[in-house]
Amino acid sequence: MIRRLCRNCSTEMNKELTPDGPKFFCENCDGHTLYDELDMESFCPKCGDKLQFCGKCGNSYFCNGCMGIVSSKKIIWKEK
Repeated sequence: MIRRLCRNCSTEMNKELTPDGPKFFCENCDGHTLYDELDMESFCPKCGDKLQFCGKCGNSYFCNGCMGIVSSKKIIWKEK
């Protein structure tokens, strides 16, 4: 999954619709800063298994090791 990380603080950018089109906003820096696009994979914070994206679960992630849905706030992201 492609994730956009702020070059200044390394937090994830939020997509924002503006009159000029979509832009990415860093809440931590409070601005439209430069960012890097990284291809990353999601892993379970409990067992460390790779997570499976589950669109049927409301765009959540599912862990086959723990047999449960993992909150997007708790996911461990690692660069491919």
